[in-house]
Amino acid sequence: MLIRLKPYTLLFVSALILGAASCKTRKQAPADTPCKIDYKNARTLTALLKSNLFDFKWLSAKFSGELIFQGKTSEFNVSVRARKDSVIWMSITDPVMGAVEGARVLITRDSVKFMDRLNKRYFTGGFDTLKKLFNVDELDFEMIQSIMVGNSVEFYEEEEKMKPGTDKTECRYFLGTVRKRKFKKAMEKGTELKDPAQSIWLDPEKFKILRIFFTDYNTNRTFDVVYDNFQPVDSMLFPHQVTFDVKAEKSVQVKIRYSKVKTDAAQSFPFTIPESYERIQKN
Repeated sequence: MLIRLKPYTLLFVSALILGAASCKTRKQAPADTPCKIDYKNARTLTALLKSNLFDFKWLSAKFSGELIFQGKTSEFNVSVRARKDSVIWMSITDPVMGAVEGARVLITRDSVKFMDRLNKRYFTGGFDTLKKLFNVDELDFEMIQSIMVGNSVEFYEEEEKMKPGTDKTECRYFLGTVRKRKFKKAMEKGTELKDPAQSIWLDPEKFKILRIFFTDYNTNRTFDVVYDNFQPVDSMLFPHQVTFDVKAEKSVQVKIRYSKVKTDAAQSFPFTIPESYERIQKN
């Protein structure tokens, strides 16, 4: 494993990679307000989903985060920059330490780099290395980019496998690779499904993703991300509140709140590893 990294440094990125367990609280439609959504087939729902994706060429944003791991809570602030389909850059600071940078991350289409500035260590590797490190089968740049801005994660490319539905308890649309009834039983019992299953919940009016849930029963790992507080950014809706829950060998929860999101300016991505830094090794 990676050693001597501050909890907020690696675990925050791990949450983007591994995923999270089911969220305990859900907003439900008031009991006296009937849910008025009609049936839509998978092709229609995926088309509406695609037409409402958050699109950008350049992105700059700031958010504060809270990470809960093994009963301990760590707070952190992040400045993020991105160029679509090319690079994601993050600078992570600890609020207690003020403006002192604790870590820096650079993700490109074929590599991931970490700098642990507090302990003067670094890690560089390709996605194959990260797959082995975190014991995941699927991981690439597009997945991380999509999760970050609230878009779907390679979900609708196999429309013939999509099973549509409506969740009238919470008044939202549902898309899954298995039927909703079977998926619900799998979530409750953990024994019904053998193949990985993906599901998403969509807002019935804006068709933005409210939740993505992924279960891999071969590794006993679940990933749950919930999006909330959508606000307009350049005529598109962007989720300003996101909760990740990771359930694997150990559970991690990350809550983030965006304070600023812009898409109107080109960005730079400075990342130079000092010669004095020691390479992080895995055991």
